[in-house]
Amino acid sequence: MAIEHAEDDVRMEEVLTEESEQYLYNAWLPVAQESRTEKHRFHEVVSLLQLTWKPHDLDTRFATLKWIPVISMFLKVKSQLDLQDLEAVVKIGLDVILRSSDNFFVQVRWGQLLVSKILKKFGKKLELTIEWQPLYKLVHDAHFKRRKSYEGLALTQIHLENMTSLVRLCRRFFPPTAAIEIWREFRPAFEDLSHNSSLEAVGFVSLFLPSTLHIDGNVDTPLLTRDWLIEVLHLWAAVPNCNFWNLQWASLLSRVIKHSSLWEVWEPLLPTLFTFYLRSFEVPVGGASASSPIQREIPREVLLAFNSGWSLSASKVNAKSIVYLLKEGGSAQHELEVLVDLLEQYFHPSNGGPWTSGLEQFLRNLVHYFLKRVAGLHKHKGRAPQISKMQRVAFVKAVLRLSERGKYSKNQSLASTAASCASTLAFVEPDLVLPLVVSQFHTAMDTITATHQLQTAVTSLALVARAIILASSTQGSTQQDGILESDTVPSPKETLVVAMFDTLLGMDANDPPKTLATLQLYCSVFSSVGVLGDQSDGGSDVLPIDWSDWLNEFLSRLFTLLVHLEPSSQSGDAGSDSGSHLVAKTFLMQAGSFYHHVIEILFGRLTRPLYLQALRKVARFVHGQVLPGAVAEVGFLCTAAVYASPADAVPQLLGPLMDSILSALADAPVTGLSGDGPWAEFKVGKVAPKLPSLELSVTYQLNVLAIAVMYGGPALLQYEKLLIQVIGAAFDAPSSKVNEAGSRVLSGLLGSLVLYYPTDQHRVHTDMDGAEAWITMKGPVDDGPKWHYPNNDEIAFANHLLSLHLQSPLASLRSICNENRQANSSGQLKECLRVLLLRVDASLRGVRSCLPDFQTGFEEHSGQPLVVAGAAGATVGSVMLREETATTLHTTFEFLVKERADDSVLLVLLIQVLDLAANYGGIEYGHWVQERTLWQYESKCFTEPKVNFITNPQGRGKRWPRWLVVEMVHARNALRASQNGYRHYQRGVDKFVAPSHVALLSKDLLTLSLHHYDAVRSLAAGTLGKLLKRFQMLVKDCMPILTGRLQDAGDTEDSALGACRVLMSRPILRHLMQVFIFPLGYSSTLFFLPLYEFSHHDSVKAQTAINELFIVFNVRSGGLPVSSLSHTEEQPETMTYTGLINHIKNRLADGALNIHWRYNLMAQGMLLLLVVPPVADKDLATSNQFLSNLTSELPPLRPLSVAALLLLLQPGPHKMSSNVSTHGSAQNNLSAALCVQQSVVSMFQRGNFGEKVVGNLAVDHVYTESQGRGVGGLRSMQELGLTALLPSFLRDWPRTQTWDATMSGEAFSPNHAKLFKRLVQEGGVTVLDALRAPVEKAISAVEERGNQSVSAEVLAGLLHSDVTCVVDAWGTWIRPLLRKALLQSTVESAPEWAACLRFAVTGKGPGGCSAPLLRYQILESLSEPLAPASASTSLVTKRLMFLQAALVEVLPASRLKSENLYQASLLSELLTCMNHPASQVREGVGNLMCVVGGNLSIALRLAATSHGTDAAVAENMVSVDESIKRWSMEMVEGAAAAASKIQIRNGQTLGGTALAVSSSIGPLNSSGVEAEVTEGDAAAKWMETALFFVSASIKSGRAVPLNSVIVGLLHPIFSLQETADKELSALAKGVLRLLNSAAPFDSEQVGGAVTAVLAATSDLNWHTRFAALTFLQSLVYRHTFILAGTAMAALWRRVQELLSDPQLEVRDLAATTLSGMLKGTDGELAKAFREQSLAASLSFQGSTIGKNRKKGAVGNGLSTASVHGIVLGLAACVLSMPYDMPSWLPEMVTQLAKFSKEPAPMRTTVTKTIAEFRRTHFDTWSFQKAAFTEEQLEVLTDLTNSASYFV
Repeated sequence: MAIEHAEDDVRMEEVLTEESEQYLYNAWLPVAQESRTEKHRFHEVVSLLQLTWKPHDLDTRFATLKWIPVISMFLKVKSQLDLQDLEAVVKIGLDVILRSSDNFFVQVRWGQLLVSKILKKFGKKLELTIEWQPLYKLVHDAHFKRRKSYEGLALTQIHLENMTSLVRLCRRFFPPTAAIEIWREFRPAFEDLSHNSSLEAVGFVSLFLPSTLHIDGNVDTPLLTRDWLIEVLHLWAAVPNCNFWNLQWASLLSRVIKHSSLWEVWEPLLPTLFTFYLRSFEVPVGGASASSPIQREIPREVLLAFNSGWSLSASKVNAKSIVYLLKEGGSAQHELEVLVDLLEQYFHPSNGGPWTSGLEQFLRNLVHYFLKRVAGLHKHKGRAPQISKMQRVAFVKAVLRLSERGKYSKNQSLASTAASCASTLAFVEPDLVLPLVVSQFHTAMDTITATHQLQTAVTSLALVARAIILASSTQGSTQQDGILESDTVPSPKETLVVAMFDTLLGMDANDPPKTLATLQLYCSVFSSVGVLGDQSDGGSDVLPIDWSDWLNEFLSRLFTLLVHLEPSSQSGDAGSDSGSHLVAKTFLMQAGSFYHHVIEILFGRLTRPLYLQALRKVARFVHGQVLPGAVAEVGFLCTAAVYASPADAVPQLLGPLMDSILSALADAPVTGLSGDGPWAEFKVGKVAPKLPSLELSVTYQLNVLAIAVMYGGPALLQYEKLLIQVIGAAFDAPSSKVNEAGSRVLSGLLGSLVLYYPTDQHRVHTDMDGAEAWITMKGPVDDGPKWHYPNNDEIAFANHLLSLHLQSPLASLRSICNENRQANSSGQLKECLRVLLLRVDASLRGVRSCLPDFQTGFEEHSGQPLVVAGAAGATVGSVMLREETATTLHTTFEFLVKERADDSVLLVLLIQVLDLAANYGGIEYGHWVQERTLWQYESKCFTEPKVNFITNPQGRGKRWPRWLVVEMVHARNALRASQNGYRHYQRGVDKFVAPSHVALLSKDLLTLSLHHYDAVRSLAAGTLGKLLKRFQMLVKDCMPILTGRLQDAGDTEDSALGACRVLMSRPILRHLMQVFIFPLGYSSTLFFLPLYEFSHHDSVKAQTAINELFIVFNVRSGGLPVSSLSHTEEQPETMTYTGLINHIKNRLADGALNIHWRYNLMAQGMLLLLVVPPVADKDLATSNQFLSNLTSELPPLRPLSVAALLLLLQPGPHKMSSNVSTHGSAQNNLSAALCVQQSVVSMFQRGNFGEKVVGNLAVDHVYTESQGRGVGGLRSMQELGLTALLPSFLRDWPRTQTWDATMSGEAFSPNHAKLFKRLVQEGGVTVLDALRAPVEKAISAVEERGNQSVSAEVLAGLLHSDVTCVVDAWGTWIRPLLRKALLQSTVESAPEWAACLRFAVTGKGPGGCSAPLLRYQILESLSEPLAPASASTSLVTKRLMFLQAALVEVLPASRLKSENLYQASLLSELLTCMNHPASQVREGVGNLMCVVGGNLSIALRLAATSHGTDAAVAENMVSVDESIKRWSMEMVEGAAAAASKIQIRNGQTLGGTALAVSSSIGPLNSSGVEAEVTEGDAAAKWMETALFFVSASIKSGRAVPLNSVIVGLLHPIFSLQETADKELSALAKGVLRLLNSAAPFDSEQVGGAVTAVLAATSDLNWHTRFAALTFLQSLVYRHTFILAGTAMAALWRRVQELLSDPQLEVRDLAATTLSGMLKGTDGELAKAFREQSLAASLSFQGSTIGKNRKKGAVGNGLSTASVHGIVLGLAACVLSMPYDMPSWLPEMVTQLAKFSKEPAPMRTTVTKTIAEFRRTHFDTWSFQKAAFTEEQLEVLTDLTNSASYFV
């Protein structure tokens, strides 16, 4: 169950602290008095729960589950509860969870209650102490350790999300020492970051580490210190290009920042933090890609555990951190403004992309957390730094820039968020936000070139309408000067008045978005202005509008709109649902439309003269038009008028409408079906009205009437007879559409008479400023709504209608079914039954839960109800009437099944009536669900924030319009009514029985769910599912019928399909999970046993349905609780665990070959589902079954058996001395281990068993031409079935970072390798000997890829097993066999052998620190060449590949002297191979050098930081240190020399400061290079190897420890971008792209990178300068915050110098680079550059050189490059502000335009820059041109051909 965000759940966020107060939702209920007793009711429920739970009796945990829905409902309806009771529930829930480690289902149910209902909402108020260790053990053992039972994937994932969410909410209750304990627990895992255990550790740290611990008065824990924060930041930076890693640290620090009081420690860390924040957005910079092309692969279990459930995103946590870092006098605000400068351009509509989603979340959460922090300051003064007025203004200005850019985004989510954020900030700083919104609105209204902006502008104005009204009212009352005033645009208040009239034209049927935006504006205005009308009539004076004129124009436009609406289909079709008139047919009735709110508020707030004026217009329109396509729209228009004043509207609207209906039906034939009879004779199909138009108009009028009467109430009593006549005439009409419309009228009329609903929802309550006062959920309760309480006359009328249309048709139905009264023909009989059922349906639908429910039989035992209070309306009818209805419907069912089983129309209608009769409260719950969905959208549009600086700076909570709150109160009353009688829990009653009538109807629905029509089956199954959810005890009665129909060989395919659909329903699955203990009851046994009895269903549909049923149960299976195995006594009609296992095994042995493979697979899957290791019973040695399946010819069975064996075979050898004494569970485990061992040994002693296993698994490797492979010979999901959904019983492999696919193989299956490892651990020499011959044979088949793959898997498992017999066999036959396989491996099979070696040397233990016994022997065998020195290139390449795969598993944290010295010697060897003639060898050398160099560098760092290192290790590290230093020096110096020689070979020279020329590169002949090879060619080969090294370092994530070498190689990389060797240049360009997108420089290394860039930009080769500039763009952008002042100044100076570079391409790129650097850089540097550029331009324009300059002249003191540099400087300034118009920009543009007369390239630059300026300022030019003077506009006009643009 997904956990909702706290900010999204705006309805339920706050809880009252004062017991005397009652939540507004409950205080305003029609049953408010009764709801006050709920605290006592809840206390009784908790007391009963405490009696139910017995910690020492685990069976009682299932009994506690029945109380979860009851507790949940008390919390859901916001009952006033005692905190002590909640604490008791939490303690019991945690106790049950911690004691139920063997049952995920129980843990999930309790976890959902604690997480979403209690801890999330009451966590801050509860006083608890919770230890973190049990929770850690729970999560770790369940999802990071080997399980002892099989749990389905779906349940496992839900369990994981719930338990991690539970930890997040419990960590605030951890003891004070928990933080230090948690950090000490996981800190060792960060020693080696290449191992995946570090990813797991950071996930646990982020999940468990508390940040809200308070000791003795808000004192931070000792852990939260400056040193700890610096350590965390170093760890964060140590793993580059890993979003998961970044998110976990960012999330942790965001919580620490929020709750920390050590504010002084954050200031020096801000540059580093903001650098991380900027990198997380992954936006494109220059030529670099948006997202890093490299991402570290995250293990499946880690990703699922720590990256889901709460929808965490980097944008969200970064926004949270930034907001809580703000403080007075700090630099966080400045850093935020720089960040906004850098990100602003990506919010613009023209710069959208994959990064837009992250930017939208960032903007939304910035505003959310800012308001949250400001609101929290009033509650916790002194705890956090206060936010001053000046700081608030600065923050709003910065965020508004992002909002303004994103408002017109093509991404709808960003556009909506931008508008919403602006509306929220309008309550914080109205004088900043409102003028901007008003200006944008006028621009959109006036422009004709950007009409797309109008909808957004109107929506934005609607969202700030309340802020405008409040600010205007406050301004008038406080006489503030200058606020919201502007000389260029009207005031916001005047704009609102103008918009009310100007937007009326926006109501257009052909433009739905604009129409909906207009209606939202009106709804927002109506919700704030109060009464609409003249002041003399009591109207509000908030807005000076002539409401009479506006009303006339509005209604005119509305009527035109309704006439031209085009629905998707006509309403009221035959066979449609009775509520089809409420289905949205046009855009006005769809979700997100405010149409019905607008008309309801309008009529509810008009003064009486205007109301009567509007009523007359509506009456004329309704009576004069027939609009079948707008039934709902016209109906709600009438409803609004009736609701506002029933006494006025009913006579004018409904009376004439009913007269018109009766008049139209007067001449139509009559069937007589509206009463008891006698029924008239009529011909079916020929009795409809003569004119179709008459039927259409009558149906339309009836549907409108059905909607309009919903709130008529007592005003309808005067039309009692007329209403009865209309309903009767509708049922008497020979038209199905008219009959259905009449049923809707009856339903609406009954609801209007008996239901509770507010009668003054839109009553106005104004505050002191005249605007309407919105209310908070914690506000006064004395302004509650008035409710419609039915009077005696209404109840009498309703009972009369029930007697006419419920009791009477029930009697008629009984008469027909008992054959006492028959129609004359089959067609007439169908019509009679249809109309009678329609009447029953309408009656039940109208009275809803007002008709009393069935008797439960336990009422006499019950005292005060243990459920929430609630009632939908006044009680009508009686229990006997509902029971009579049920009895009659059962009789009707029997008749229809017998006589009219093929009539789907009648059966569907019968099912709908059965639903109404049996599912008490179903309609009310549906109403609640619909209203809750609407509230979630509408509340966002009408929310006044907690802190409203206009009128309510210290408000208690969010505010909403009163009408919206009342609407939600009404919906919550419906929820209470649906739950009041949903379940009956009484004291002293342990077992409940469903009412007999309900049981009867459930059997009928069960029969219909097996019908041969799919429409009937699906509807009946859905209805039955709701019934079984309420009465779970009925499941036991359904199981025998369902399984019996599946077992019946003579039954139909349709029955099988229906039975499977019902069995897949949630109630039955939940029942099976709860009873999944032994001995199994009869109903549960029926589900598990009849797999073979299903096998007679041979149709594809039936097989698919049965397979789907089994898979659904499998993925939701909660596993077999180990505790249940203690029940061994067999009882009647039950089956024990042993009996069930033996039964399935026997049936598999008897008939496995005679049934379809799907059923065989299901039986094997069921056996796996029931297996719980260890199994000590020899008769239950299921391992034999699955071992034998490995030799099966059924391909899908083998992967399933592999998974089962991995579950059954325990890890590690189980060898115990015979004299060891064991007791209890240890003895059982030993017996089970011996039993499994005997099974393995006996199976492998069979002849050819090992050969068959190896052969079959080889076949399971399927290869295709386009892809590498697929393991397991299954090629489609239909064939995969259960196998594709098997959970993983073991951890993912490999557990170290993989960046090269060859290291883990293309077809290598780690599951197969783990299987053979377990087998040899169990069987020892027997298994080893049995596998030897098959493996040798398979290895000899060199060209058979399947054989090579399975051989690699077998050897990998054997070598990693650490079994004595394998160690002994290493020197005799395994080592020679392995070397033979490696030597003869082909290009296709080499990756599989690389994976074999990697698996064999993989470290053991949680962090992989324990080396396998044969690791060093394997490494030694690889140190020997596979062939002589003259070996072929392929052999050398394979050796390098194998070494790389093996050494990647040798962790740097290893303290083994042999391993470190081994790698150091290998590193020296690799240096001699740098210029090998073969490219693939050079690539292998570079990749292996990356692994070895990275390992040794990290090992040195760990040794330097560790304490207590012995002398031997220290001496070892000294040797390693010397090797690394020597290697680093040779790499850097060799690269410089090689690059120099390459350029010399190309005829290029280098600057003296660029590269140091060395006389030699290295031993040229050591790799077999011919003597005549030139130094240039050798240098190219050497440099190519270095490039492969850099590429591998970045891709592997090892660049951080190797950064010193990489920085030294930057200049050579820049110099190789363009050479004669195209392949070398292509490789260098690829490396540069990696550096641009994923360069991992931190504050310590960025200085070296800057030095390298500065040197490269001074290179004599312009290609090198160009490449350095390209890299400089991303370097400066991504490191803006940490670049020191001197380094940034140096870069600025160098780029400015390059503006006058001799090469044109370099000059252009320098200008582009500068335009980017001007955004977000040091303001002083930018200002100085602008002044310098402008001064240079003025100097040139004013000099004689400029005046007398001739075209193409170079002399007179300035070269073409120098002049072009001046132009480019101006262009960079202009392009740095693509959308704004700062004060300095007009002069810059004007000066740039003056260069248009200069020759190329100056003229070209001017033309392009002005064109770009024109494009980016096009939409806003109408008001931005005001910043230009007349002279400046004239200059621009002379330059452009489109003169009108600058006018």
